[in-house]
Amino acid sequence: MIRNALRWLALAAVLATFNGCTRPAPATGAAPAGQGSPVSQEASERAVADFYRGKTVRLIVGFAPGGGYDTYTRLISRFLGTYIPGNPTVVVENMPGAGSLVAANQAYNTLPKDGTVVANIAGTLVLEQLFKTEGVQFDALKFHYLNVPVRETYTMVVHSRTGVTKIDDITGPSGKQIVLAGIPGTGVEQGALLMREALGGNIKVVSGYEGTSAVRLAIESGELDGFVNSWQSIKITNLDDIVNGNWVMLADINEQVTKDMPVHPPLLKDIGQNEEARQLVRLGVLYPNQIGKVYVAAPEVPEARAAALENAFKQVFADKAFQEEAEKARLELDPLWSADIKQIVTNMLNTPDDVRAKLQRVLKP
Repeated sequence: MIRNALRWLALAAVLATFNGCTRPAPATGAAPAGQGSPVSQEASERAVADFYRGKTVRLIVGFAPGGGYDTYTRLISRFLGTYIPGNPTVVVENMPGAGSLVAANQAYNTLPKDGTVVANIAGTLVLEQLFKTEGVQFDALKFHYLNVPVRETYTMVVHSRTGVTKIDDITGPSGKQIVLAGIPGTGVEQGALLMREALGGNIKVVSGYEGTSAVRLAIESGELDGFVNSWQSIKITNLDDIVNGNWVMLADINEQVTKDMPVHPPLLKDIGQNEEARQLVRLGVLYPNQIGKVYVAAPEVPEARAAALENAFKQVFADKAFQEEAEKARLELDPLWSADIKQIVTNMLNTPDDVRAKLQRVLKP
């Protein structure tokens, strides 16, 4: 029963992700479907500009400075104010805690809900709602979804001092133990737990880290052996460690070879004890991180302002100077927009109960 349900959900998620994400984006500045006459739209745009003029828009990053979330947000912040009507000042604030759960709860409940706050949180928080995790104080279906800058894929890496060079080194009766990082509520921790389940490997997961900058320091100091993290984040911060062999990539947790990887570790289809185990990795790591680093606004933000914010993100991503800066910083751009993001969230929250129970047992031991 679980195997059949897993196969069904995996197919549904794939179709939703790829079919949904290939729809062409609406033209910049186009009126949303169902909007009124050009005159009423002009009045609405003027009202939005009047609201934002002279104000400050806060981009709240749910993680500590120095990681992938922070890096993307700081680059976006330099361009965003140009494209929001009224040209407000845009500032970045870090609000780490519980894998961005603190930032998500604050954005949903206590921070201003007028369109002057945008939170950058982990898409994997949707799983926390699915599991009814204590402390979740939001309904992911109600957020205004503005942008995901890149659809992420994850990899498992260890430091070369471990002597581990392939997955076989950590599996089986004589498998060597490796210690991987956990950042609660994120793909870093969930990936480590699900890879341990899928591989049956000798993996110890140490939780409680607030962001990948702290994890990287712990790896270099020997406190940790490695972690499961997005390739897009590792490429920004530690590409040289991969190229020179200081860090060893053990798995590319993807269906096909991830773009720009300088080495090619085994893909998802080539790892794991059985197909059911690999399906759980797909559902718990691959699909949720298609919406990693998601930008959201509170449900109460007026529709016209939410639409203006999403349109501003779209214009930023079309900006040639922004694209050049992203390339210099090794930031991959593969954006998703509100309709596609919400479809993925809906599919995740519609996970059948038996599959949810299996995932929850692994991710919430």
